Amino acid sequence: MCDPAVSSFLTQTLCAHGGRLGLRELQENVGLSALQLQDTLSAAGPRRFLLLEGGQVVLAVTDARVCVRKECDGCERLHLCKQHLMGRCHLGPSSCKYSHDIMNAENKKVLKNHDLSGLSENELQVLLLQNDAFFLPDTCQLYNKKGYHCKQQSNCNKLHVCYYFLKGKCKFPQCLMSHNLLDDHALRVLETVGIDGKIASNFQAIYNYKHMEFNREPKKVYVHNNRNNNLKKPVVGRTKEVKTTLETVQCMLDVPPSKGPSSTGPAQSRDQVPTAAGGKDKGLSANSTPSSTGPAQSQDQLPTGAGGKDKGKKNSSSDEASKDNKKDNCDEICLFYVWKYCKNKDRCQSVHYHLPYKWEVHDGLNWKELSMMEEIEKAYCDPKNSSFPSKNINFQTMTCSSSLVRRLSTPSAVTKPTFLLTTQWIWYWKNNQDKWIEYGEPEEGTSTTSPSSAIIENLYQADPCAIVPFQAGQHQYELNFKEMIQTNIHFKTRRQVCRRPKYVSSEDVQKIKTGSQRDSSIPNQSCPSHWDASALPDFGYKAVVISNTTSEYNEIKQLFHQTMKNYSILKIQRIQNPSLWKVFQWQKEKMKKENGGKEVQEKRLFHGADVAFMETICSQNFDWRICGSNGTNYGKGSYFARDACYSHTYCQTTLQGHSMFVARVLVGDYVKGNAAYVRPPMKCAAKLWLYDSCVDNEFNPAVFVVFEKHQIYPEYIIEYKEERISEQKDTGTSASREEGRKCVIS
Repeated sequence: MCDPAVSSFLTQTLCAHGGRLGLRELQENVGLSALQLQDTLSAAGPRRFLLLEGGQVVLAVTDARVCVRKECDGCERLHLCKQHLMGRCHLGPSSCKYSHDIMNAENKKVLKNHDLSGLSENELQVLLLQNDAFFLPDTCQLYNKKGYHCKQQSNCNKLHVCYYFLKGKCKFPQCLMSHNLLDDHALRVLETVGIDGKIASNFQAIYNYKHMEFNREPKKVYVHNNRNNNLKKPVVGRTKEVKTTLETVQCMLDVPPSKGPSSTGPAQSRDQVPTAAGGKDKGLSANSTPSSTGPAQSQDQLPTGAGGKDKGKKNSSSDEASKDNKKDNCDEICLFYVWKYCKNKDRCQSVHYHLPYKWEVHDGLNWKELSMMEEIEKAYCDPKNSSFPSKNINFQTMTCSSSLVRRLSTPSAVTKPTFLLTTQWIWYWKNNQDKWIEYGEPEEGTSTTSPSSAIIENLYQADPCAIVPFQAGQHQYELNFKEMIQTNIHFKTRRQVCRRPKYVSSEDVQKIKTGSQRDSSIPNQSCPSHWDASALPDFGYKAVVISNTTSEYNEIKQLFHQTMKNYSILKIQRIQNPSLWKVFQWQKEKMKKENGGKEVQEKRLFHGADVAFMETICSQNFDWRICGSNGTNYGKGSYFARDACYSHTYCQTTLQGHSMFVARVLVGDYVKGNAAYVRPPMKCAAKLWLYDSCVDNEFNPAVFVVFEKHQIYPEYIIEYKEERISEQKDTGTSASREEGRKCVIS
């Protein structure tokens, strides 16, 4: 199960970008390594994050729905005005019979149940529009009931789409009615209610997946009779029930627009692989274009022992007869197997080997593995070497004595940028001194650089026979992939070019597989070292009382007593919430990248809150929409103070005394706030760069307003009381109150 705070953070990021993002873009936005993002997406599953285009695109999914009843006594759905959420309600909140308040108590409970508490109204709008069919126009009854034909045809203002498809309950894998929301007529009807092509495309992808899953479940399968449109006798399906997780289905059929009736192919399944979200492989769907570089990997849609027996028996004799021949004709190593294991086993079209490369020699009948594998590979990776003398291997002719030699490898890294154990190809050109220079690196004594190896490899994968023009410094060149020659267009100088892999030893492979070589852009340390390791929950938080003899205690005490001298601390509790801490660190790294690599300004600030909300804050973080806001003078956000005495005025008094938060806050670059702000203003009109927070005074800020909750970590709760000095009880009390008033005024 995925951590709710992490899921909410990813959903919020996706919805802030229109409901979907490319895998690499999402990774950059949340600051995660490929493995960390893979773990998160795998744990959440396709009912939360759907992977498209072979795992290269992530789509936000939710089961949250808006109640369709005109009057409801209470249910587990959101109760909102449909038109308001689409920005089309002309009645005000006081006149409209449906609620315009997303954050009322009833809706907050629903959002919390779906781990969506952190989403803004705009983000929730995007999420619901691409998931909830309630927001779509009505389907045409004539089209659905009168032989799939409507007399108005393209003039009809209703959708000519299968009614049951939009309910996620169409029982026909090959339905005669359209399942396509992306044809011209459907898009035109959708636009009339404010749904654009991007949302329609997202909705289409999600409901294609739902249709595929619905028809995978064991049920009576009906078949259309095309002659009279009646149903043939139902056939009892023999497919065993499969629990769908991201491990068994890591990608879905992303059906492009078509004019005819929609057809959804079988689910494509993936074992969990070392990627952020799977890979784009050959044969992904009947509608996808085969990749010239992707592995011919087609994982069985059922886990081992979970059914699919008939599928396994189909053409078994012919498969067995051609198995060896297929392996001999394949030069690609299975990424699934080299990482962990391949569910297809002998049926896999790729070669199974424990390294991302394999050298073989042909004995006249079959390909045989060469000894000294790593030594051969290491020699081949160095462009200076044209041969490996000890085995009499010629890398130019790819021969061993008079026998043919071949090198098998995993797919090129540029074709699967999120996978590990792919092959990183490096391109070189030979200078006048017969020295091989890597593309993208300056030649010794010059500052001129050419396109990088990654750029050239991308072009090569697109067309291995292409002639590619490029510029380096003042010179124009052509790179001929077929001849492996670089030509200066003006001087006609020709230089040799070669393409060699980056060397990876078996030891390197093991390090990658065990996770010791991870992306260092995110701290490996998931929690601070001074936290109590015995109080680290999988979900939620633990409050740990700090000993008053520690430097940690004294540091917080000193910060508190700078403006609260007449109050004594009863105890300080450290809030240990691994989920919130992780998200806070991701946010810090994201802001650092956006800041050009410079460190982000972070402060320890105070916050006074109602006791009733303290547990919610510790569990789910600060959110002014749920917990309220201490003022709105500088914007609608969460308010924090430099001085404890300021926050004290917002602390609720109890029999035990008072409680106050000390929070870590990424204030970053700030600007003076305004009561109208619901987010920080833009730094630059030309670019969508916002300030990170707002303040009361740019030159000497005492109050900070934060609009993004992931910039906050609730680190401590201080429980304190007013000191009672018996000799000067009245004087002391009045003095302390006066001190508080002065602090607030200042």
